Amino acid sequence: MDRNVTTSPAAFIRRRIADVSAYHVEPYPVEVILDANESPYPPPPALAGRLRKIMDDVAFNRYPDMNARALRRAIAKMEGVDEAEILLGNGSDEIISYLIQATLDPGGWILTPTPTFSMYKHIAHCLNVETAEVPLLDDWSVDIAKTLNEIKNKKPGVIFLASPNNPTGACVSPSALTAIIESAPGLVIVDEAYVDFADSSVGPLFRKRPNVVILKTLSKAGFAALRLGYMMADRQLVNEVNKTRLPYNINSLTQALATEVVSGWSELLPLFSEIKKERERMFANLASIPFMKPYPSQANFILAQVNKDVETVFGSLLKNGVRVRWFKGSARLGDFFRITIGSPAENDRFINSLKSMT
Repeated sequence: MDRNVTTSPAAFIRRRIADVSAYHVEPYPVEVILDANESPYPPPPALAGRLRKIMDDVAFNRYPDMNARALRRAIAKMEGVDEAEILLGNGSDEIISYLIQATLDPGGWILTPTPTFSMYKHIAHCLNVETAEVPLLDDWSVDIAKTLNEIKNKKPGVIFLASPNNPTGACVSPSALTAIIESAPGLVIVDEAYVDFADSSVGPLFRKRPNVVILKTLSKAGFAALRLGYMMADRQLVNEVNKTRLPYNINSLTQALATEVVSGWSELLPLFSEIKKERERMFANLASIPFMKPYPSQANFILAQVNKDVETVFGSLLKNGVRVRWFKGSARLGDFFRITIGSPAENDRFINSLKSMT
């Protein structure tokens, strides 16, 4: 068979994929990284020592436990749920993909507030699923009237609610969550990626509301390198979603290390408290700077509006060795920064850099 040698390989890509951009992080080389919502702290020394020893025992020539039984048992114990109510993913992103694959045919709908975590829409788009977006109110709360109207009109098979939300830091109110769950024709995914920095969690809500799925991750707790996310849901739903899971999706290193991390979770609580304390200090400092307007946050970051030439402020921060998340080009967030809570020294360097611009 003759080949058309003039055909570009890119011509084989679906238009739906060709029309979007890959997830990208601008690699600004700086000393203070406050744009990725990572923990500024390494594991406590005792836990770090145990993790180093565990790595020596990993059998690199063998496949991992396909069902990650030890890790799921550890998570189940920590969360107070059953092992059968847990599904693991290579980060929460993978589980988001599995949930959409398992529940929606091409042309179906998900619903999200906006702004929120961009991967909900991105993954849905790549899977030929449409996204209905409902703008958040000015205080970043859910517009419940418009949300319920979109649920009625679009009948989304999956609704994603990040609580605390990224990038706003706000939680979904109990009344809004209840109204959405009761109106939803499909699943309601409560993404609690940042819950360790919030005042409360919805807990195993899926036991009372079987159309609810809870998402969590170790990434924000100081273990972003492990890429371990998990969902908790009704065991029948877990069984069905598990059919879309790729074999051996959780590698042996992650399984071994994450099992120890989860088993020693209480050792991390002081670090969460320190980050929350720094968040309040950062908020007060930001509020004292004339051109910054911070919003209250329940996460490990603060969203702040910049009432000054944003590009100049961002460039000055980079020159001072500080990187924050600038939503450049965003219609609603183009003049906003999302600032990860770093160590006290990192936070001071950021604040002092801003003060030098007043």
